[in-house]
Amino acid sequence: MLIEVLLDIPARALDAPFSYSWTGDKPAPQLGDCVLVEFGSRSALGYVVGCEIWAMPDENTKPIEQVLVRQVFDERTLELASWMASYYAAPLISCLRLFLAPALLPKLRKSDEAGYEVVMPAKSRKKKGSGVRESESGAEETPAEATGSSQTADKTFMRIMTAQRPEHLSTEQEAALAALSPAMTEGEAKAFVIAGVTGSGKTEIYLQAIEQTLQSGKTALTLVPEISLTPQTVGRYRSRFGDRVAVLHSRLTPRQRANEFERIRSGEAPVVVGARSALFAPHHDLGLIVIDEEHDGSYKQNNSPRYHAREVAERLALLHGAVLVLGSATPSLESLQAAERGSNTVLPYCKLTLRHRVNGQPLPPVSIVDLTREFESGNRSMFSTQLKQALKDVHNRGEKAMLLLNRRGFSSFLLCRECGYVPHCESCSTSLSFHATDNTLRCHQCNAILRVPDKCPECGSPYLRKFGVGTQQVEEELRRLIPDWPIVRMDRDTTTGAHAHEELLREFQELESGVLVGTQMIAKGLDFPDVTLVGVVTADITLNLPDFRAPERTYQLLEQVAGRAGRADLPGTVIVQTYLPEESAITAAAHHDEERLYGEERRLRAGLQYPPYGHLCNILLTSAGKEKVAAYAEELGHELRADVELQHAGVRILGPTPCIIERAKKLWRFHLMLKSGPETTLGPIVKTALQRIKTPVGVKIAVDVDPYEMM
Repeated sequence: MLIEVLLDIPARALDAPFSYSWTGDKPAPQLGDCVLVEFGSRSALGYVVGCEIWAMPDENTKPIEQVLVRQVFDERTLELASWMASYYAAPLISCLRLFLAPALLPKLRKSDEAGYEVVMPAKSRKKKGSGVRESESGAEETPAEATGSSQTADKTFMRIMTAQRPEHLSTEQEAALAALSPAMTEGEAKAFVIAGVTGSGKTEIYLQAIEQTLQSGKTALTLVPEISLTPQTVGRYRSRFGDRVAVLHSRLTPRQRANEFERIRSGEAPVVVGARSALFAPHHDLGLIVIDEEHDGSYKQNNSPRYHAREVAERLALLHGAVLVLGSATPSLESLQAAERGSNTVLPYCKLTLRHRVNGQPLPPVSIVDLTREFESGNRSMFSTQLKQALKDVHNRGEKAMLLLNRRGFSSFLLCRECGYVPHCESCSTSLSFHATDNTLRCHQCNAILRVPDKCPECGSPYLRKFGVGTQQVEEELRRLIPDWPIVRMDRDTTTGAHAHEELLREFQELESGVLVGTQMIAKGLDFPDVTLVGVVTADITLNLPDFRAPERTYQLLEQVAGRAGRADLPGTVIVQTYLPEESAITAAAHHDEERLYGEERRLRAGLQYPPYGHLCNILLTSAGKEKVAAYAEELGHELRADVELQHAGVRILGPTPCIIERAKKLWRFHLMLKSGPETTLGPIVKTALQRIKTPVGVKIAVDVDPYEMM
C-alpha cells in the first residue's frame, strides 16, 4: 500500500503529505493512525491522511516503521481541518493538532543510545528492540482524579449559580423553542441568531433545546467567550444535566483535557461546555451547537491557525447536520447580515428576537456624562460628580456596583480633553495611531502619515494627550472616595491562578455590599441580581482604536455591561462617562437601540468592503533585522500583486507598512493587507504565494483572515 503521511512538524515548507509504503501481513495503517516514519536522517511522528493500493511499487519509497496509535482522528475531522488550513492559510498539521489531546499521543524524544525513542501515552510496556519505552507519567489517572480539582471548583460555584427549570416560559421563549424544534428533529443544518435583550432568558432556551437534543440520542456543545463565564455556565448546566457535562477550557492540565476528551468520545458526557477550543473535542452525533455571546471578539483565535469559532462551528454543523444557535443581546453584524439575507455561503440563517426580560423589568436607564464639561468645571478625577454621588448612594443603601474600565490591549491614540477631538484618517474611517519613536500619527490601513499637532485642530487647546488608564488606578481612586467599601478587582493581573475567576466571582457574590472593578471580562454573561449600579469609567478607548469594528465593539460592550444592572427586583442605573457623547455608538447604547449605530455602520462598511460586505487578510512579518523584513515584505507584496492582476480581479493589496507597534520583543514588525468582495476567499491566494516565495531565515509570517486585531 501507498500511505500518505502528514508529518507532525508545523512548518510551511512541509505542509503536504509525504508518501511511504506498507507491506507485510500486519494490519495496514488506516486514515487517522499515528505512525513512526523515517524523514531524512531522523525519525519523525506523522498521521495517516490517505491510503491506496499501490500497483507499481517504487523501491525508493521508505516504509512506515511502526503504527503507534490507531484512529486518533476520523475522516470528518480531517475534512474540517483541511478546510481550516485552506481558508485561514495555515499549515494543515497546525489545524489538525487542535483536534488532538497531547496527553493521548506518543512523543518523540532524543536518545543517546538509539537516536530517538518514542514515549507512549499513559502506561505501555517497552517492546524489546522497538525503541518504545514506558511512559514516565506514572499510574494512569481516572477521569474523576484527573478532573477533580476543576470539577470541585465548578461545583462549589454551582451552589451559587443554578438553573432551576422555570414553571413557565415567556411567550418569546416558547416561540424561539418552537422555531428551533423542527430543525433539531429533522437533523437540518441551520443557523439561528437569537437576538435577546439581557435578562430575556436565552440560557433557558439553550438548556431546553439541549434536553430535546439528548432525548433524540444526539449530543450538544455550548461555547462561552471567556473563561470567567465558565463557572457560572457550568453551574447552571450541571444543575440541570449533572455529571453528563464535560468542561473544556485553557486552565485544564493536559491530563484533565485528555480525560474530558475520553468522556466525550465514550458518550459518558454528551453535553460539552467550554471556550472556543471545545469545538475540537471528539464530538459524535452532534445535534446542537450553541455559541453564547456570539458577538464577542474572544471567539477569534489570536495565534496560528487564526480561526473564528463561528465560522468553524458553521462547518461543524454542516458536517453533522446540526442546528447552530448564535445567541447575544448584541449580535455581530456578520450574523445579522446572514440572518437578514436568510443564508451565508455555508448555512441557511434565521433570526429570532426576544425584546423583553423574563421578569418583566425594563432595561436600566443609561445616563451619559460628558467628561469635557467635567474637565471644564475643574474636576480632574476619573469619576464624574454624578458617578461619585451614585457610588456613595449605593454604598449607603448597602447594595452592589460594578465599574468597567473599557480598556483593551494597546490603546495609543491622542484625545483632546477640552473638546474630545481624536485625529482620524480621512480615507479609512479609523483613528490615527500615535508613534512615539518619531512623534507621528499613522493610519495602519493606508499608511498615511501626519505630524502630531502642537494643539487641538478643533478647539486650539494644548490638552492633546495620549490616552489610557488602568484598573489599579480605578481601584485606588475608589478607595480614596469610599475607604470602607469592599472592592473586588478582576483583570489580567488578578486572574492568573487556576481558579482565580471562580474565587473572585464567588467573593463578590458573597459580599453584602461592594464593588466589582474590572475590564471587559466583567461586561457580559455574569448574573448578579443585587447589582444596582453599573459605571463605565471611560467609554472612548475602544471607540478610538484604529479598527473599523471600533464603533460596533463599543456599542456591544456598553449594552452588555448595562445589562448587568437591575436584573432582579431592585431597579438598576447605568452611568457612562465619555468625551464623545454624540457618537452613534454611545447614543445607541444609551437608548438600547442598535439601529442608531448599525444603519450607519452598514453604509460605511459596504462602501469600504469591510466585513460582512467583503473580506480582509492581514499578513504580519517579523524579524530581528528591520531591513530584512522590510525587503521581504516588499517582495511578498510584489508577488501578491502579480497574482491578483492575473487571476483575482477585485482584490486590493495595501502596504506593506510598519505595524502600529513597530517593534516588540526585539522584533521589527511589518504587515500587508488584502481586501476583496464577499465572494472571494483570500486564504488560498495568500497560501499559494507563500509556498512560491522562499521565506528568508529569521523572518516569521502570521496570516490572519478577517482579523480582529491589527496591532
